[in-house]
Amino acid sequence: MNDIINSLAFDPLIPNWMTILLGFVVFSAALLTATSGLKSYFWRLLAGMFLLLAVLNPQKVNEDRTPLADTVIVLNDISQSMDVGNRTQARQSILGGLKEGLEQDTTLDVVQINIKDTESGTKLAPALVEALGTAGSNRIAGVVTLSDGQVHDNVETLKTVLPENVPFHTLIIGDPDARDRRIRAVTAPRFGLVGETANFELEVDDPGHEGERALIEVKLNGTIRARFPIVIGDTLSIPLEIERRGSNTVEMNVVAAENELTLNNNVFVSEISGIRDRMRVLLITGEPHSGGRAWRNLLKSDAAIDLVQFTILTMPRVNATNARQSELSLIQFPTRRLFEEKLDEFDLIIFDHYRRRAGRTRTGGMQPIIPPNYFNNMIRYVENGGAMLLATGPAFAEDDSLFRSPLAGILPTRPTGEVLVEKFRPTLNDKGRRHPITQSFKGQTESSWGQWFRLIDNTPVSGNVLMEGENGAPLFVIDQIGEGRIAMLMSDQAWLWAKGFDGGGPYREIFRRTAHWLMGEPDLEAETLRANADGQNLIIERRSLTDVSEPVSVITPSGERRSVILSEVSEGLFRGQLPAEGFGAYRLEQGDVSTITAIGTLNPKEFADLTPTSTLLSTIASESGGLIKSVGLGDTPLPTVRRINLTEKASGENWLGLRSYEDYVVTRSQRQALIPALLFFLLFFISLAIAWWREGL
Repeated sequence: MNDIINSLAFDPLIPNWMTILLGFVVFSAALLTATSGLKSYFWRLLAGMFLLLAVLNPQKVNEDRTPLADTVIVLNDISQSMDVGNRTQARQSILGGLKEGLEQDTTLDVVQINIKDTESGTKLAPALVEALGTAGSNRIAGVVTLSDGQVHDNVETLKTVLPENVPFHTLIIGDPDARDRRIRAVTAPRFGLVGETANFELEVDDPGHEGERALIEVKLNGTIRARFPIVIGDTLSIPLEIERRGSNTVEMNVVAAENELTLNNNVFVSEISGIRDRMRVLLITGEPHSGGRAWRNLLKSDAAIDLVQFTILTMPRVNATNARQSELSLIQFPTRRLFEEKLDEFDLIIFDHYRRRAGRTRTGGMQPIIPPNYFNNMIRYVENGGAMLLATGPAFAEDDSLFRSPLAGILPTRPTGEVLVEKFRPTLNDKGRRHPITQSFKGQTESSWGQWFRLIDNTPVSGNVLMEGENGAPLFVIDQIGEGRIAMLMSDQAWLWAKGFDGGGPYREIFRRTAHWLMGEPDLEAETLRANADGQNLIIERRSLTDVSEPVSVITPSGERRSVILSEVSEGLFRGQLPAEGFGAYRLEQGDVSTITAIGTLNPKEFADLTPTSTLLSTIASESGGLIKSVGLGDTPLPTVRRINLTEKASGENWLGLRSYEDYVVTRSQRQALIPALLFFLLFFISLAIAWWREGL
């Protein structure tokens, strides 16, 4: 019946206004005859109707119609969480079976959108918007999502994007009973003061195993600091001392459980920026000399430095007085306070032109100004992370040299006893051209640096020589002692650069960089391994004082280990690249040097929870009438697909429905008279005749 009505059309023989007027006259006359009590009112009305139909000229429309296909959107989750275990194979198998069934229905177009993870996790809403734009149609039969259910959309946003009356079906892929132990941060500070502690609060989640114990391993800047147990489900506070200025990398790893789903989320990585509030420097000048003020001016020019300076103004070997040590100065030299009570409060100790000295005691004997036990305190200070700079003078080659104190045990070079007095221009050697302290000055030596005139001859025993004098004599030596650092300048002529003599030199910059290296500035490390993302590649840089031939081992976020060969791009700098596989932390190792870097975030949302779940998408599935069903790893039969109209239920226990809009396009249209107009006129006259007959009775 509907087909007949839909195929009916009219082609009036007279203008529309005349047709309307005729209809008004017919119905008015019929009404008048009915109210007047005439017996023929019905036949009069019928005659008028036949006349109207004759004038309207009804037509039957014959059309050739081509049905329009509806669109089903398939959202295919290919994020990194879908690479866990056998999910990829299961997803590909389920996707193949689903598409094979959908493509057999010629009234359906399948639009597939692959969803990759982003820094914000797996997002369905942008993919759905893209799919709707690709479909270019309002005939959306339904949305079918293949995922593990771990999505990071705002559900309300997803509801807004989904068209009205479109069912949202979800097939959850993955073993719902798989075990996944994971570590997460409750509190992870981003900044802290160097030398102070920062508190990290962590939790280990292992559903079904709450109350059990797990082992935590803590690393700071690649070095293991502690191992201890943690109760699963409880929050644990871990204090860590910030070692250095700039970036400090904290890794906290929970030991894996048996048959665990993945190890990708067993580690939490954080970067905390160390801020040095103030740098406290102790400068001890052993005797008046031309360069003493240069050191003071250099240190005082930095607003971030708190300088404590002591200068011994009496000249050596002047024994014309019997006065005690305490009577030779306005204040007594506070050796005990400096080298026993307050030593650890200093970030850097500088001995400038210092020689071992003794003063007369109250009993008339002689006592060293700095006793041997205080030098032992300084040794422990350096080994535990302190910093020391020795600017030597001729005294270093004599009997009262600091080398003849307990301090000799940590000095990287020893004097030969000779002082070389001849003019020379400081030069960078091979390591000096590679080391970050001095690398930026290469190419400026000999031709532009001013001359010096004295060098204390020495023989290095450890560390690295960065600058040399005439005939390769070591001039500037640095070394790492335990956790601390030490630097030695084997001349008292650096002040000539500060004064601009003979063109001067980079006095301020070299020793500023030296001070920051002594403080552990990461950018001035000689042996470093770094990486950063550049488009789709991970760019790896290795800085070293020696040639590097060993490949870099890279552990990707998925746990795969790869090797990368580096090539030298400049002196001391080697570079290579690796195609990045996704977001997350990449661990790099080469020999004793290691680091960690990230593409996106260090702890991606994608790895926060990897267990399959229907919880996150259950609301939008139920409100849209869709099906949400766990299909495991493809071992559960797929739900059947049904075509439904716009008012039918959209899903059942084992089936999912796709709307059918039954739209079409007309390719050919032809009209023919439904009943000849003459027949209507004939019926009109017959009805009038019967009405006349009826009135005559």
